[in-house]
Amino acid sequence: MNTLLALLITAITTTIHVSATEILQSTNSYLTMGDRVHLKKMLEPGLTSNDVAFVYYAVHGYTYLGETLSNKRDICDFLITAARDDNNITIEKAFYVASIWRTIGNCQTNPPSKVVQMLASTIEKENSSMMELYYAVNGLNALSEKLSRDRVDKVTKAVQSALRKDDNLWNLGYMFHIASDLGTNGAFAFDRIEDAIIQADEVDGQYLQFEGGLSVTSFLVNGIFKLSNALKKKPPLTSQQVVKVANYFLSRRSVQTPRGITSLLSALTTLANNDFERPICITLANEEISISSRQPLVTVKVCDILGTPLTNTFKVTANSATRVGDDVVIFSKQSLQASPTDKTLFAMNFMEMKPERGFYKISITAGPVTNTVTVKVLSEVVVDYMEIGTADADQTTQPKLTRVLFPDKWSQKIEADSQQKLVMRFLLKDGASKKPMRTHQAFVRLSSASSLNDGKTGREIIFVAEPDTSHIYKFDMPVGTAAMNFDYQSGDYNLELIVGDAVLSNPFQWTVATVSLKFPEPTSTERADKSVFYKYKSNVYTTQQEIKHMFREPEKRPPAFVSNLFTGLCLAPVLLLLILWAKLGVNISNFPFSVSAVTFHLGLGSIFVLFGIFWLKLNMFVTLRYLLGLGVVTFLAGNKMLSRIAHKHKSR
Repeated sequence: MNTLLALLITAITTTIHVSATEILQSTNSYLTMGDRVHLKKMLEPGLTSNDVAFVYYAVHGYTYLGETLSNKRDICDFLITAARDDNNITIEKAFYVASIWRTIGNCQTNPPSKVVQMLASTIEKENSSMMELYYAVNGLNALSEKLSRDRVDKVTKAVQSALRKDDNLWNLGYMFHIASDLGTNGAFAFDRIEDAIIQADEVDGQYLQFEGGLSVTSFLVNGIFKLSNALKKKPPLTSQQVVKVANYFLSRRSVQTPRGITSLLSALTTLANNDFERPICITLANEEISISSRQPLVTVKVCDILGTPLTNTFKVTANSATRVGDDVVIFSKQSLQASPTDKTLFAMNFMEMKPERGFYKISITAGPVTNTVTVKVLSEVVVDYMEIGTADADQTTQPKLTRVLFPDKWSQKIEADSQQKLVMRFLLKDGASKKPMRTHQAFVRLSSASSLNDGKTGREIIFVAEPDTSHIYKFDMPVGTAAMNFDYQSGDYNLELIVGDAVLSNPFQWTVATVSLKFPEPTSTERADKSVFYKYKSNVYTTQQEIKHMFREPEKRPPAFVSNLFTGLCLAPVLLLLILWAKLGVNISNFPFSVSAVTFHLGLGSIFVLFGIFWLKLNMFVTLRYLLGLGVVTFLAGNKMLSRIAHKHKSR
């Protein structure tokens, strides 16, 4: 019983641990300086545009990036000119002008009167849509025009009425923004936040977004937090949901349109600066840096999603480092030291733990947030020894091997003929631990030495060196057997060793020696195979013959005698029917010679004839087309004929 209870507790604890590790507490990315430069470049053309909407997105995007507008005076003149256009002033245009006016802040003392009139008249209209109400209320709020109590009540009733008719995501977003501008009078909208959140879609357990993409997701997130700030109530969003929403916005950093850029930056700014739940980013300061004896520091960046330092000060700790593959933990609870020049950077000397080469997952905690980063530890490979030489192909004698020191090239030429084999033995060791090691790539390359001297491209062959159980790499090449691979071209070849791996800090290509290979003369069969091979190889890249689709040839029909005999057997029942009619004495005189009777029998006979023609030459689709017309006529005529016969019998 105690054993069963212990197993149950262990299983529950493991489940809780696994579930806890899957909970997202931190983002893995942030808005970098490179992202800011890209977004600013996309916004620049909008500052000189003649379209009010483009100017609106460019000005707001620059504001979110913290950039200074160099042409404020020109933008102000453009806004005044646009507001004087009596024919084209719409509620949307008035909203853009009012919003830009507030953002710039110093155009002139009073905003254009036509803009204020258009915004106010939209509220007074009885049939204004949710979007028009949003433009009007938000625009008046931007111009610091307070709404009277009557207008607030009217807007509230109009919003609630429109939402009862259609509560799609955009209308919910309009409601949140309008309600936030109404202050405490907008409390009616707070309960609808949950209705919007449950419509969000989760992707891969990492991202949270609304159907419709970046624009609607940004609009809803801004509205939810804007309303929460206005009412000073925490929105019904968990910290994991906030992190997933932030991950979604950060995944859209490559957006290209001014509207998309403004939507992205506004949402990231809202999430980074709200009073309730601010996502934190814990990630490597440089994903491309690998850990080695030359670069032993693991540097972690802890910041908000805009890349700025956090206002709270807390200790950054590495909880543990686990090697990927075998889950070996090499340390626990190591403090990271803050950078004296950058408040977002924290570093630790990872090589002090003497890790083996490979990938490691490090659990980092910064205040209440924990995240896992993956680092790659490189090791230096050392050639412990290298032996090269020749041996008899039949292995009757021991190979004659000569030791070569890395990275020198053997000064003497090694000669091997068709009765011998080229032999190489070498051992690789880890430079730090001095233990034998294996690499993902260990190749032996033989290339023509003459091609290096005359500048021509010569023949080269690459072989794979395989290690044995003691990690010693072996390469044996029988010269006679390998002759065909070298096209029977005897001569001098450079022998190189190529070693590489994803976790090596010093992959190398080492020219070990020069070997003189003497291949046998090819036989007549080998010459024929060679000519066929090169003939085929020369035509690989030429235009090939066009491939045309061919239908299967029809199968051979039986002789005419067999076909006629089969036809006769099929018609035999008809002949038997005629004989039986003659024997029984069919009363032909009783046939009703009416239009319906004649038409019915002619139609029935035509259908049988059509089946015969279908068997001989027609296809199914043509037959069905004819059968439809004949069938309708035959059915109507038959129905009329049977009705007349029934009426005749009743009258008797």
